Order: sequence, then structure tokens, then C-alpha cells
Amino acid sequence: MIKDMTEGRPLKLIFAFTMPMLIGGVFQQFYNVADTLIVGNFVGSRALAAVGATGSTLFFILSLTMGLTNAFSIVMSQYFGAKNEEMVRKTMISSIYITLLCIIILCFVGIFGARSLMELLKTPHDIIDDATLYIQICVGGSVGLLIYNGAAAVLRAVGDSRTPLYFLILSSILNVLLDLLFVIVFDMAVMGVAIATVIAQVISAVLCVLYIYKKFHIFRVSRSDWSLHWGNIGMISKIGVPMGLQSLLISIGEMAVTGVVNAYGTNAVAAYTTSLRVQQFATLAYLNIAQAFATFAAQNLGAKKPDRIQDAFKKVALITVGLSILSSILIFLFGDVIIRWFISDQDSHLETIVEMSGEFLLISACFFPFLGLIWLYNNTLRGMGVVTIPLISSVVELISKVGLSLLLGMMFGYIGVWYAGPIGWALGLIPSFIEYHSGRWKRLADRIVG
Repeated sequence: MIKDMTEGRPLKLIFAFTMPMLIGGVFQQFYNVADTLIVGNFVGSRALAAVGATGSTLFFILSLTMGLTNAFSIVMSQYFGAKNEEMVRKTMISSIYITLLCIIILCFVGIFGARSLMELLKTPHDIIDDATLYIQICVGGSVGLLIYNGAAAVLRAVGDSRTPLYFLILSSILNVLLDLLFVIVFDMAVMGVAIATVIAQVISAVLCVLYIYKKFHIFRVSRSDWSLHWGNIGMISKIGVPMGLQSLLISIGEMAVTGVVNAYGTNAVAAYTTSLRVQQFATLAYLNIAQAFATFAAQNLGAKKPDRIQDAFKKVALITVGLSILSSILIFLFGDVIIRWFISDQDSHLETIVEMSGEFLLISACFFPFLGLIWLYNNTLRGMGVVTIPLISSVVELISKVGLSLLLGMMFGYIGVWYAGPIGWALGLIPSFIEYHSGRWKRLADRIVG
């Protein structure tokens, strides 16, 4: 269902748009967590660490394409808000060409570069073979992930956040079932969960594309629409490349921190992996609100309604802070219990990993309001086509995260590393905060052609 967010009560529209994304986010996290939960309980903490050690590397390899995918939605949302259906279709065609190019590049990098990247991060020798194999399968088979992300971005651009949810739920359930089949029945361990992930992604991608073609007349294209529109590709690239670079910088920061964590041994890797999975669940609500607000801001900028954006932003910022405080409280109350879900009670390393993970989560939870706000400010600016400042924000966050992980790690051990990321959130918020409140973004509405 197409949703025009330029008319009506802003909070009602934003929450109606957010809820399917939030539910989808929960299933997406189950999708991501399933691999670690299943290998952690049925194979062991070494397999859990192997899968976890790939997280920052996978993010690094996929980061540029993630920025381009988000740009599809932003550019399309702006044209949709301006009621320019022809350019909405041209943007969809441009997104298809860009996605196909990304698939070719990623398959090559993932298959042939995985081992070198894991060695660069000094991945412990007892898990490096499994970690490399996991990356090669997931990135080499990333065609499903990229097509699904592109199709979901197309649907979100016209206000439909519900349909991608249905396919994601189906894909998540299928992923869990295949994980259990390949790990427990076929005893395929890490290889099994990687293959399950790829199969589930391909199925969700195919279904999402078929749905778009059959249900939305706005996306019915003629033969002439398939010609390259270089101006449109340039607009997507102008927004998407800086966003991709931003993701790339964040991923480099994560890789650097992972490299530091790897130096503390496999237990530290397992603890870091488990903590990040729990943190992703805890912060899911305000991440999705920030992403929903990007679409709201994009459509209303296209409709030349900056005051509507400002009024809604104030209310959403208060809600974001409230939700972040609530999630911090839940981590303090239940973090230890949740950590234990990821590892078998019979694992000899259980208590060490639980202690290290618990320390990570308690430190991070104290900084959740900064994380919620940096997501909201950066997504809002990106939704309106302001990409340079969020990129600067990521540079600040990167420098802080990498520098502090090394410095505090030398001073306080792995506890110091746990502080690096949260402090980076607080420092990275500063440039985006200043840019948004300067109001310069209001002038961008004039360049969108209705």
C-alpha cells in the first residue's frame, strides 16, 4: 500500500510506517542471531566466535552497496513527494542497474578477498578457516540480499513498509529451519548456517520483486524506460556514495575494534559477538524510528514542507531519548540472562564469556541516548539529501572508536575497548546536531522538480 506522508498527523503516519519496519527489524535480528544461537548451542563457542568474527568484515564488504540502496529510497521518496511518477520509475530502473553492478563486484571480493581480510584482523587460528568459509558463502551468494534490499527500498520510498515485512518474516522462518536442518541433521556446522542464509535471502528477494511488478502500477515500465538515465544515476550516486563511504568508515572502525578484540583471544571474540547481538535487539526500536523518519523527511522536503519536518522532528527526538533510556534499563535488568541464551550450559568457557559480555553491555547501555540521537540526526539529514555532514560524523566516530580502542585497550585491557564505541557515538553526534539546527537544509527543497 502506497502511503503519502506529506498530509495528515505526522506522528501517526511515522508510527504507522515504523511498526512494520520494527517488526521486520525484530525478524531481521532473529535472522542474524539465528546463526550464532544455533552454532553456539549445537556446535560450541568456537563456532559462535567464528561466525561472530565475520561481522565487521561482512559489514565492510557490503557497506558501499548499503549506502547506494538507501539512496534509492531517498531519491525515489523525494520524487514521490513531488508527485513526479516518471522519475520514480526512472529511479527504479537506475537502481536495478546499480544493484547488478554491485552483485558482480561483491561476488569477486567476497570469494577471493575473505581470507586476506580475516588474516589482516589477526583472527585466532582456531576459528579462521570457518570464518573465511562463512564470508565466502554469504558474500559470494549476496545476490539475494542485494536484490531484496533494493526492492524493499523501492517499496519504502512510496510508503509501503508492510510488504517487505511479510517476505522478511517468511525468509527468517525459513532461515531458522534451514539452519537447524543443515547443522543438526546434516552436521554442516558453520558452512550449513551460511548456506541457509543465502537460500533464505534469495527466496525473499524473488518474492519481493514479483510483488512489486504485479501490484504497483507506478512501477510498470515500458521498453523506453530501460534506457540509462545518467542524470538520475548521478543523483543516486551523489547521495549514495557518501552514504556508502559513511558505512564504509563505520565498518572500518568495527574492523579495527574487532582486530583489537581478536588480540584478547577467542573468548573475547565470542563475548563481543554475543554482546553486539543483544545490543542490536535492545536498540531496534529507535533505529527503525530513525529510518522511518528519513522517508518522512524526504517526502516532505519534496513537497516543500520544511516546517512540518521540524515540528515532527522535535517530538520524535523526545520519543527516541525515552526509548533509549528504557532499553538501557532493560539491559541492566536482563542482560546477563539473555547472554546465556547464546551458549550451551555445557560449554567450558561459558562463565568467562558471560562476564566479559555483561561488562560490554552495561557500558554501552549508559550511552544509548547518544546512539539513538546520532541515528535520528544522520537519517534525517540523509533523507533530505544532506550527505556530507553525516559522513563527517562517521569520520569523527571512526577516529574516536579506533583511537580510543587502542589507547584505552593499552591502559585498561578489554574493558577499555568496550568504552571506545560508545564514546564515539557521543562525539560523532556533534557535527550532525549543529548542521540540522543550522536550518541550511531547508534550501534543498528548491532543487527537487515536481
